[in-house]
Amino acid sequence: MIDAPFALNPKARVSPRRLGREGAPVLLIDDLCLNPEQLVDAAAEAVWAEPHGTYYPGLNAPLPKGYIETVFSGLQNSLARAFGPPFSGPMTARGFFALATWALDRFGPWQRIPHYDQPDPNHLAMIHYLHPAQGGGTGFFRHTESGYEYVDLARRDAYLTQVTAWIEANSVALTGYTGPTTPGFEMIDSVEFQFNRAVIYPSCVLHCALFDGAALSDDPRRGRLTANSFFYPT
Repeated sequence: MIDAPFALNPKARVSPRRLGREGAPVLLIDDLCLNPEQLVDAAAEAVWAEPHGTYYPGLNAPLPKGYIETVFSGLQNSLARAFGPPFSGPMTARGFFALATWALDRFGPWQRIPHYDQPDPNHLAMIHYLHPAQGGGTGFFRHTESGYEYVDLARRDAYLTQVTAWIEANSVALTGYTGPTTPGFEMIDSVEFQFNRAVIYPSCVLHCALFDGAALSDDPRRGRLTANSFFYPT
């Protein structure tokens, strides 16, 4: 594993936006790192394995030492402005490289609809895109029946009850990757996959990777390589 000294780009372009009707904040950052090619080199040397206990349709590997600390310490002021005072202090973070490798026929019904990571607005997720020529990106969604664009603790039980019942009755309608035509959901926004772009959003928003147009490969230099991170105030 390469333990390169990563540095944020002082000229990175930071663009805040709001999602849909409920207005969840999202932060888009272009040209995040000065040396993104070193991240790709690190991924090429990493030890990859299928994750346990998650729905991720592919492989994960450890991130290089110092990546998360560099990114989040450098972005803290932007995080506090976009997501509020809880992110102006200490944070706990974890992350991993991710490489999508599964064909659609391996996806179960829950992998063919949007999801949330944590039902807590004070948990954030970041996706850092690390391939220069990939299709797809990240989509954000509204659940049609409930109107929910995010799922917090107050909404979780009702949401899961509705979606479970819908899948039991309609799973045969889930014939493709999650996207703008996914039944039962409306795609309200999306972020295009661009090399060295990062998107940060609350983990409770309904979202999904967009795999249409992506090159699914187990080679980090050819596939849909991302660095996925999650963090929250401590």
